[in-house]
Amino acid sequence: MQETSSFSASPEPAKLFASNILIGEVEKHAREKGLPILTVYVNAGRTRTPYYTMLEIVKGVGLNAPNVGWQMFRLKQAFERLLMDKSVVIAIDEVDALLAKEREPLIYYLNRQPKTTLILISNKIEDATQFPERALSTLQPKIISLNPYTKEETREIMRDHVRHAFQPNVLPENLLDKVAKVTSEFGDIRLGFSILLSAGYSAERAGRTEITDEDIKSATKSEETTEILRTIGEMRKRLEKRRKTGREMSP
Repeated sequence: MQETSSFSASPEPAKLFASNILIGEVEKHAREKGLPILTVYVNAGRTRTPYYTMLEIVKGVGLNAPNVGWQMFRLKQAFERLLMDKSVVIAIDEVDALLAKEREPLIYYLNRQPKTTLILISNKIEDATQFPERALSTLQPKIISLNPYTKEETREIMRDHVRHAFQPNVLPENLLDKVAKVTSEFGDIRLGFSILLSAGYSAERAGRTEITDEDIKSATKSEETTEILRTIGEMRKRLEKRRKTGREMSP
């Protein structure tokens, strides 16, 4: 299998949907052609570290590794033995969680392995520039960017979510439009899901069977504040990384 790498930046949940389709097509092709190709999906936002990301990759391709006890070099040895007679397609979601972990440049390592294709997924296109220079020189990513949902698309996604999550007539149509507008302007569908969940809990605690405008306002303010704090935290991490890089480069 040809060694290629792609970096996908897109809104949730489209990026996951797109990567699942791509992985599904690879698996279908492998079955039809009788090719020894394995696929694995890992969310680095959950594994957080290069070690646990590599552990999930090893487990995902069917290797029997314990949750604790193996050092990184042993995980790599097991993975490399697998590549002697198989090819692997690895999708790593929220790859930005690994970019600051320069002590163990996992992406650089994986990209240099034979018969290994990487699908690197992030919400922010600028994350493609955060790789260390030596990783970028070998990675040469092909960037696939998915446009944010329109307000109309957001509303339909929200409506489908409401249909599955709530009883009929719990959320009035005008309030659904309000959530869709806020979510579309923010650019992340997960904010809309969080607003709906918080508003639903608020109505339930008050003993009501219908979500009110006040429920939506309160939930929107709370979730927007959470997202702002999360963004500030990410900015601080990026600034700290740049400071460290600057100190390392100074004479």
